[in-house]
Amino acid sequence: MTKSIFLSKPHHKLTFTLALGLMLMACAPEPEVKDIQATEAEIEYLFDRWNNALQTGDATAVAAHYANDAVLLPTVSNQVRTDHEGIRDYFGYFLALQPNGRIDESNITINGNIAIDAGIYTFNVTKDGQEQEVQARYSFVYERQNDGEWLIINHHSSAMPEEMVDEPELMENILIKEQG
Repeated sequence: MTKSIFLSKPHHKLTFTLALGLMLMACAPEPEVKDIQATEAEIEYLFDRWNNALQTGDATAVAAHYANDAVLLPTVSNQVRTDHEGIRDYFGYFLALQPNGRIDESNITINGNIAIDAGIYTFNVTKDGQEQEVQARYSFVYERQNDGEWLIINHHSSAMPEEMVDEPELMENILIKEQG
């Protein structure tokens, strides 16, 4: 019978076991940032981050807050936007109105890596030198990416029905006239 020279002494077995354990731990994937539960404050901040991007006047900076396959149902356009090019195109028009938003009512739901913020917001916009306030219903659906960043995967915004009935010219004045 042959004895192994490597594992014959008790401390060699312990050393081997420790080395094997360390190698296995090094190969194990790190826990993803996505596994950490978000807070309502973190989700509230996402609107501020997006609104700050609006203040830059740069449509590309705004579109960067949307996932590549995000869906945007915008307030002042009848066209559904389903990719970065379409979203950037919409904000190219919308930013000409110099929008500045605020949340009036927010209802946040967080479920793991998905968060929904739905409610009512108001935008101050300027067209032809005239400032207007436009109130709208909104929903943002955010998804936390593997790197921990939250991106918008769905954004719906629509004018308040009462404004459309009581002051239809309000929306007509800022509605984007689509090309084509």
